[in-house]
Amino acid sequence: MRAFDALVASGVADQGDIQNGKGDYFNDVLARLLEECSNKTLHTRPDVPGLSFPRHMLDVAYPAIGTVKLTIETKATGIPKHARNEKQPHPEGRAGSADLEKRIKEASFKNIDLKGEVARLEGKGDGATSDLGQWLGSTEPRCFLFLSVRVRDEADLKATERFAQIANTWFDGVGLCAYGWDKAHKEYETKKLTAPNIELDRVLSNVCTALRLMD
Repeated sequence: MRAFDALVASGVADQGDIQNGKGDYFNDVLARLLEECSNKTLHTRPDVPGLSFPRHMLDVAYPAIGTVKLTIETKATGIPKHARNEKQPHPEGRAGSADLEKRIKEASFKNIDLKGEVARLEGKGDGATSDLGQWLGSTEPRCFLFLSVRVRDEADLKATERFAQIANTWFDGVGLCAYGWDKAHKEYETKKLTAPNIELDRVLSNVCTALRLMD
């Protein structure tokens, strides 16, 4: 991540790299880890129908065909100051938490839309109830969100954790990897979270167990 951000700051990375580079890498690493620990093959699935939108792209899903039982959404945010964004006033670049509200809202809607379509197709009267949180937790597919966030300071870290906890309301689990410069400003380090329920390794373990138990 530090090497990638160095390319961004120096102007080597283009706009496509900036928008998708770290997110695609994070997505691929998580998929590989989960395949190795669960002995399941994960897949990219395009054109998966939701209740309101006919096509959703799922970058990580199980199984390959039929009703989706588990899906993973990944988001990567936070970028250093670079020449393409001359108006950025902060020397450490864009805050990682700055884009999280929009991205979490988008991912949460996809989660609800997918579950709503499964409930409709099953036709068992299992649609959303007044207790939306309980319904989301008991309806397939199991949906998880993983966040990779470059934070620039303690305030940014706190805001990032707050958004991760909000997202946890809408998903079966949310895992956060927050990272940024160490105090000497020489290396990137993983930032310690205050809430263990959103720690990346804990949520990965939960997803791995869920995959192992699936047919």
